[in-house]
Amino acid sequence: MAAQNEPQPGDDRIEKLVIVLGRRITEQNKILHLIVESLQAIETSLHDIAVASNPAPNYRRSLSEYSTFDWASIGATVFKEDSDGVAAVEWRGQQFIRRSDDKEKYGYAVWFSRCVGKDADNNNKYVRFITFKDASEPEPVASKTKKAIGS
Repeated sequence: MAAQNEPQPGDDRIEKLVIVLGRRITEQNKILHLIVESLQAIETSLHDIAVASNPAPNYRRSLSEYSTFDWASIGATVFKEDSDGVAAVEWRGQQFIRRSDDKEKYGYAVWFSRCVGKDADNNNKYVRFITFKDASEPEPVASKTKKAIGS
């Protein structure tokens, strides 16, 4: 009867098999690591494409929501506040700054926008991320339009 610590017939083959399997697992782990790196690069590229194709969603909310708005609900992060509330937010790596004016023609509003370049007349071109403004009162339907609807 052989002692337990003595090599048994076939032990050499098992040891070689374990070594070969260990090497294959190491190779597969390297391949999986390369796949992960490739997927991360694809994710970055898709993010860049998404930002380029949608520079700003132009959300609309009522003016009363401005002071308590949940920015995370639309994927934005507040990074600057002042005495008037949120002053700047970041969305998809882009920064949008708070804007407002005192012109009453179109009603009162607060909006967040960023410059995306110049137009044909060399004026700054802006995209809006979100506008806080109460809905305007509807205008009456013009009489010619009413007739067209009725026909």
